[in-house]
Amino acid sequence: MNRLHHAPKPMQYAFLINTVRKKKRFSKWLKPQEHEDLLIVKEYYGYSNEKARSALSVLSAKQLQDIRKKLDKGGKSKSRSQSAT
Repeated sequence: MNRLHHAPKPMQYAFLINTVRKKKRFSKWLKPQEHEDLLIVKEYYGYSNEKARSALSVLSAKQLQDIRKKLDKGGKSKSRSQSAT
């Protein structure tokens, strides 16, 4: 555009608007990741996120396994269907 400084203003504008890329100024918000154990404790006890996190620190692995068995609704799980194919 420096060589064509004598070009009409609308022509300069049209050239610049079509050649300069837009900047991506904003990124998407990060969402907190929910752990499977946290979701299980929330569903089983009816706790909020904060209470479920504190309960997770108290519960043992065996207790979490027992809760998983009690909440098992049956059907195909992702790990079973992936290993079968």
